[in-house]
Amino acid sequence: MLLASALPAASDSAKQLRIGVQYGLGYLPLYVANEAGFLAKRMREQGIEPVPVEIVPFAGGPQINDGLLSGNLEIGTGGLTAMMVYCDKTRTAGDSQFLGVTALSSVPYELFTVNPSLRSLRDLDKDKDKIGVPSVKVSVPAIFLQMAAERLYGPGMHAALDEFTVSLAQPDGIISLLSGGGIVNGYLLSPPFIQQVSGKPGIHRAWSSIELFGSPATALSSWTTAKFRRDNARLFAAFVAAMKDAMALIADDPRQAAAIYIKYEKSKLAPDLIAGVLADKASLRFSLAPEQSLPIAEFLARINAIRTKPAGWKDFFFPDIHAENGS
Repeated sequence: MLLASALPAASDSAKQLRIGVQYGLGYLPLYVANEAGFLAKRMREQGIEPVPVEIVPFAGGPQINDGLLSGNLEIGTGGLTAMMVYCDKTRTAGDSQFLGVTALSSVPYELFTVNPSLRSLRDLDKDKDKIGVPSVKVSVPAIFLQMAAERLYGPGMHAALDEFTVSLAQPDGIISLLSGGGIVNGYLLSPPFIQQVSGKPGIHRAWSSIELFGSPATALSSWTTAKFRRDNARLFAAFVAAMKDAMALIADDPRQAAAIYIKYEKSKLAPDLIAGVLADKASLRFSLAPEQSLPIAEFLARINAIRTKPAGWKDFFFPDIHAENGS
């Protein structure tokens, strides 16, 4: 770690808290922290007057990083694998160094298909199968598929299954599967989309990332710059505390959390479906510290996606959550 753990006692400079997000149930702690008033409460406890909070949707990580570096965002969120790459690239960038603030959510990614012959990754047929992922080669499920390819075919073969992947948003992947296979005949889904297609006629599960890790692995995280943390120590601390509050509310009251998700993302999914997913800790978990991040980082180092092999998960996160139980 190049960043000192101690923070100077300074007046917070930020006049607002703009949080860049993408879409999905994994971002729920951010919505809950704002809607339930946890952010404002924790700011007051830190001795600062609450600043306006804005949750800003973005298309992807590069746009979020541009917002952080330009001062148009205070905190960004997105895929853990992308965050690791950004942290590694900015390791010696001083004020512009990126590090994780908190983990957000841990999920399995599961391959559902309408191809009755596809029962495992070994059954993939280049003449028949196209697998949808949010972004080929770089999204979390695409990286997980590369990890699976390496296990199947050996070192250096991580890209062996890339030819089967197609960049496609999860909702569009659902439409394709439910229609019998159009743009793609398979998709690496996360909750609540897994629950949405489970048991549907003609659709079955062929693979799960649980085979890689034995449990859900952190998929999403939040990050910011060294400058923001240094200049806004109390606001930074308030954000971390509010996230912990939000995760506790999700665990204690899945129905209230489901209602907040539907409000923020204008989702048409049934509240009972969302609440059921949130209550299933084997399917979706929220935690401040990451789960299973070290084997993911070691894989990224092995394929040269990051330059520095990490000693542990703390290499990618500010010291504020180092006391948490992560992996």
